[in-house]
Amino acid sequence: MQSTDGLAVADDDLAYLSQSVLQREVSKAFRPIVRGFMLPVVAFYTIVIIPNFLLSPLWEATRMSSLSLLTALAALVCRSLLRSPDVSFARLEAVGAAMLLLIYANCCNVVYVLFQAPNLIYFLLLFIVTAAVAVSIRLIVAISLVVLATMLAVAYAMSPEVLLTYAFASVAAALAAGGLAIMTRGAVMKTVRARLLADRLRSRAEVLADHDALTGLPNRRCFFSCIEKAIARDDAPAVFHLALIDLDGFKPVNDLYGHAIGDELLVEVARRIRFACAGEDMVSRLGGDEFAIAVSRRLSLAELEMFGARICETLRQPFVLSGIRISVTGSIGIAHYPENGRDLRQIYERADHALYRAKRDRRGRTVIFSSEHEAELSGNGRIEQALRTADLDAEFSVMFQPQHDLMRARTTGFEALARWNSPILGFVGPQHFIAAAERCGLIEQLTAVLLRKALSAAAGWPEHVRLSVNLSALDLMSSRSIDDICRIVGESGFDPERLTFEITETSIMHDIEKAKTSLDILSGLGCRIALDDFGSGYSSFAYIHRLPLNRIKMDRNFVTRLSEEEKVSRDIIRAIAELCANLGVECLAEGVETESELMAVRLAGVRYIQGYYFGRPQTAADALAHLEAENGTGQPEMLRA
Repeated sequence: MQSTDGLAVADDDLAYLSQSVLQREVSKAFRPIVRGFMLPVVAFYTIVIIPNFLLSPLWEATRMSSLSLLTALAALVCRSLLRSPDVSFARLEAVGAAMLLLIYANCCNVVYVLFQAPNLIYFLLLFIVTAAVAVSIRLIVAISLVVLATMLAVAYAMSPEVLLTYAFASVAAALAAGGLAIMTRGAVMKTVRARLLADRLRSRAEVLADHDALTGLPNRRCFFSCIEKAIARDDAPAVFHLALIDLDGFKPVNDLYGHAIGDELLVEVARRIRFACAGEDMVSRLGGDEFAIAVSRRLSLAELEMFGARICETLRQPFVLSGIRISVTGSIGIAHYPENGRDLRQIYERADHALYRAKRDRRGRTVIFSSEHEAELSGNGRIEQALRTADLDAEFSVMFQPQHDLMRARTTGFEALARWNSPILGFVGPQHFIAAAERCGLIEQLTAVLLRKALSAAAGWPEHVRLSVNLSALDLMSSRSIDDICRIVGESGFDPERLTFEITETSIMHDIEKAKTSLDILSGLGCRIALDDFGSGYSSFAYIHRLPLNRIKMDRNFVTRLSEEEKVSRDIIRAIAELCANLGVECLAEGVETESELMAVRLAGVRYIQGYYFGRPQTAADALAHLEAENGTGQPEMLRA
């Protein structure tokens, strides 16, 4: 596929550049060594001038000291040339060569002025110095050969005995210098290669973290992050449109032709959407068969309709994949910033509502969010109004869903789930009334009521069975709410070590430091902390190590999408399980409903399971009956969806 070919090309480019990159990194590693070497050179050749004039005749001292002074000044200039951290490999090699040749010239000068065998020792020392500071093997070999040839020639001129002595000495010096060069460069090269490999892997990980592996498009995390940053900037665009696209008829394609054809279809869909958009439009795959487009151009209503119609039409054209003719359509919902909302949540909510209307009423067409749709959403206001006048104790109840331990083959806990049966509205789903309670400032009272009911029901459970309770973002941000929770737990008599508070990624992102303070208080009380819906947020790995976590609950989408993206989902589940193991926290998989899903998470190393396979949400009495039904066998009656 195109995305795979693109990755291969990127690898080839990296291989082509590796030598120049390697030289640059070696230069960075050796620059401090070579630059630092200049200071002792300056000191030595400055100090040596004094004994030259004290111990030698004037003409000899002048001859030797002149070259010494020149060498010291040259060392200062070379040190200045190496001040920049981005010195090229060629410059570093040239500077090193110039300095070593000047030292070599000093050695020759000393021997010429004082033609004595002991002065040959300077040539032997130059072997070691060259091995230590020369940046390349060719420079080491070149300087060493020149030094060796000069030293042996001078020794031969002195006497056969001197030649024999320094021939053996040169062998020892060459071996020492060679060993030093090999060890030094081996260590430097190992460090450089390790850093380059780490940088390469980090870069690839960043690309993979922000892009969909199948289509190469920006993924949900990257897409929403870019939009949020654009909105937050002072130079944010005055207008943009968010379009959500969902394929109609994709699941039957997967069921009929298999996931390989389904993947090919998604790649081709991504290509067609990109082709139908302008270059500045940002196209993303949100997951499954969901795509999104951020249009930063100013478009009129008619132009928006034409834009949506063009994408729908291009998707309506038959696809030919592996010789198979396939037809699907795409439904589109579009919302407008800032008219339909001032932040990402509001814009996405309205685009999603428009998409829902498109799939319900105009499948394969485009729906643009309007005042009519806004009126539908205003139904939330009715929920808020009913909630303000509700008798929380009488109207709200708690259901319990089992959490199963595969290793011990028994239920080890229940998650408390809030339910509201309003005498005015009838049954209202948690996704509606929790958000409404947060908006109208009733979430603290609601949390207190539900926690008391859950603790009261759990009082009769066996000691090994835990209770999990969800906390909202506002609970974490409120010191008063945390104090009330601690007081309620203390008054209940329920062992805090059997109580787990579940939080979501998004709930702690409002103020992570405040959230951490609240969690530390609950953890200090003895309660356990679980991170719910892990993988659905934006920056899990950036903060996960900072929180007092005992359990991670992976987002249920990783399990439910096993049937759509089996390999990718399995790899993600396995990676999360390994992360939990490395962090020393428990890993729980939600949404397990089938035998195949259970087998997949088991093979991935997940120990704790929650989902319809082991039990639907049930009343307190049914939860107790569920525990009694296990009857010590560890085999509860399994409730299928």
